[in-house]
Amino acid sequence: MKKITILLLHLQHGGIEKQSITFANELIKKYEVEIISTYDMNKEPAYFVNPKVKIKYLIKDKPNRNEFKNAIKSKNLLKILKEALKSIKILYLKKHLMIKEIKKLNTDFVLSTRIDFAKMLSKYAPKSVITLTQEHLHNDSEKYIKKVQKSFKNLDYLIVLGPGSKENYTKWLKENNTIKIVEIPNILENIPEKSSQLNSNNLISIGRLHPEKDFETLINIFNNVLKQISNATLTIVGGGDELDKLQQLIKKLKIQDKVTITGMVSKEEVEKYLINSDIYVMTSISECFPMVLLEASACGLPLISFDVPVGPKAIIENEKNGYLIQKRNQEGMTKTIVNLLKNREQLLELGKKSKEMSYKYLPSEIMKKWDDIFEN
Repeated sequence: MKKITILLLHLQHGGIEKQSITFANELIKKYEVEIISTYDMNKEPAYFVNPKVKIKYLIKDKPNRNEFKNAIKSKNLLKILKEALKSIKILYLKKHLMIKEIKKLNTDFVLSTRIDFAKMLSKYAPKSVITLTQEHLHNDSEKYIKKVQKSFKNLDYLIVLGPGSKENYTKWLKENNTIKIVEIPNILENIPEKSSQLNSNNLISIGRLHPEKDFETLINIFNNVLKQISNATLTIVGGGDELDKLQQLIKKLKIQDKVTITGMVSKEEVEKYLINSDIYVMTSISECFPMVLLEASACGLPLISFDVPVGPKAIIENEKNGYLIQKRNQEGMTKTIVNLLKNREQLLELGKKSKEMSYKYLPSEIMKKWDDIFEN
């Protein structure tokens, strides 16, 4: 039986972590699977891991970034020194323990989930091991491109999530004669039996309350939607640093009774919120392959997003399962949302098509693409 090793930073909440664990749970049905995680974070994994998957933690601890910040705020020199020394030790171990593991890998395939791991694989992986890296982020800065070119120098495969990413990496790595670039989307774990009835006039968006998600723009757009559809509501599912800022904006616009910010909730609760909504709206500034769009699609929701580089266009097809709004046009997004809520026949048709299109991301379909690599 072939063995596949996955390199992860940790096994707690996060898109990369969730998708990697889902992938490992599928792989174990056919292969031997090992996860090497830098940190154990002093916790059990945030998601279910099949007991047959072997997990090895390198550091029985977690980064102390917050503790270091708090020590600085306290102005206690002893605490600052203590946390500074701990931070240096953790950063040293993070790099050197992973390099040590990579040098002694006893596996057929090893998959990196972060560019720093990819760089280590490129330098230290045994020649007998087939090396793969998967990029979950989108960044087209010159600094990032140079890092990619250097880090992926000796790797066998780069797995990208969508056609836009493949186009970019093919261009950036045109001088690399070693690496094969293969497009394999993320896995959608399951499709709920229930679908939204699309009769609530509720808009929904999911994600960290972070500037990159630009929920501020979403709230302003929703405020304009309200001027034409007074019984519309908005649910933002997620927690994060921008909570106070967003709540202040909601209060300023006097729409507290129309907008709900849930904080972090369970997977089951996310599904309930989706099934009780009419349209998934995304206003992110940057996305790679947004799983939330697939999860919304699986619940039968039409999808509306700004057409940012790479991400949403891999999932949304205009007038089939939703709409891509060009040039971050807020007026255009408002108009699209209003027109769709006023046209129930079109809303239902898009929702039906959205659910149908989600089936191609199920494990039975996606794992065939991985097997083409592992078997051939």
